[in-house]
Amino acid sequence: MSRAPVGLFRAGASCYRQSMSSSTLRNLGRQFLTRSRVLRFAFKRRVGLTDRPTLVVYPGHVANGRLRVLARVLEDEGVFDAPHSNSTLRNLWLTFKRYETDEIGGARVSYAGPAGSGEVHSGTDGYLSLDLDAAAIGEADAPWTPVTLRLEKASGYDFAPVEAEGRARVVSGQARFGVISDIDDTIIHTGAFKLLRHWRIVTANSPEARTAFPGVSEFYRALCEGAAGPETNPVFYVSSSPWNLSDIFERFMVLKNIPAGPMFLRSLSSDALGWLLKRHRSHKAVVIDEILAAYLSLPFILIGDSGQKDATVYAEAVARHPGRILAVHIHDVRPVGLPKGEVERELRRIEAAGVPATLGRTLGAAAAQAEAAGFVKAGTHACVLSEIADEANKPERFGRFPQIVQP
Repeated sequence: MSRAPVGLFRAGASCYRQSMSSSTLRNLGRQFLTRSRVLRFAFKRRVGLTDRPTLVVYPGHVANGRLRVLARVLEDEGVFDAPHSNSTLRNLWLTFKRYETDEIGGARVSYAGPAGSGEVHSGTDGYLSLDLDAAAIGEADAPWTPVTLRLEKASGYDFAPVEAEGRARVVSGQARFGVISDIDDTIIHTGAFKLLRHWRIVTANSPEARTAFPGVSEFYRALCEGAAGPETNPVFYVSSSPWNLSDIFERFMVLKNIPAGPMFLRSLSSDALGWLLKRHRSHKAVVIDEILAAYLSLPFILIGDSGQKDATVYAEAVARHPGRILAVHIHDVRPVGLPKGEVERELRRIEAAGVPATLGRTLGAAAAQAEAAGFVKAGTHACVLSEIADEANKPERFGRFPQIVQP
């Protein structure tokens, strides 16, 4: 018997054991979190420490005749509407509360909108999802269709109903392509590549304390603009960050004039171990496949950074989806002087498949490629370079939580 089958069997057995071990750990983690939620709520209720419930709605999307929106019911601990602070202790406390969420399971939530009305209940982790027939939603509803959610009742809490407005992205029939973008260290400076070095930025609790990379606003708005207006071509944000940060990202995009789009983040409730161990590839790869399957008529531009295996994830996506990827752009956030290696190898793989790829400290090269290919209007490259130059000339105030000082 040849050795190859034996080797394959051993490799397969090893992968199976690793998969079983990982699955077992995840299940144990979920059981522990579920049990801890029950005990924590019982204790807080006994001593009168429960906070009023709130409803958080994340931007959704319409595809394949379905409207999908995700939401979550939590105790309102004053994190989401907390004003900007430059205090170290204040930011650390708010960051702790942002991640140490008190989820409310079994809450009754009603919804109403163009896709219909009804009621759903939150799961033990506080999440609830709408997956509705979108036959009544058409081209006239683009780029966003509204959905109103109302938290009606939650066992153990006495409160007036809480209403929240949500929306789902409707892609125009005039869209020429879509954009799939990372968030951390791609559009927003978080220091995810060097967490310990940039811990103050990572723990800043407000969008005002976060910095957009120069050129992002101009380039992304140019990519999204088309025959149907400024939001003709959709952008989807795929990140390994947890849903706990979604409100910061949304407010940051408004503040920095970056196009909004559906977000696909991670749940710490179901995969805290994977997030802590920085298992980013599987999450991003799965979501990219789902987006491409949902919008079969659209090709996509992929934008990421050099810090979280985005080049590898995108190279694999190019291989899995021949003809669907128009270009790949990687923002280089590696320390200056670091030897070339994996990122460059993956970009060569992408280019060998016939897909243009850029790597740079700014989006200058990406804008030049997009303009040359006709993805953005003439003059975009010059506008992006101008924005980069403007940001470079602005003064910076470095408190404990730095922010760009606007003129």
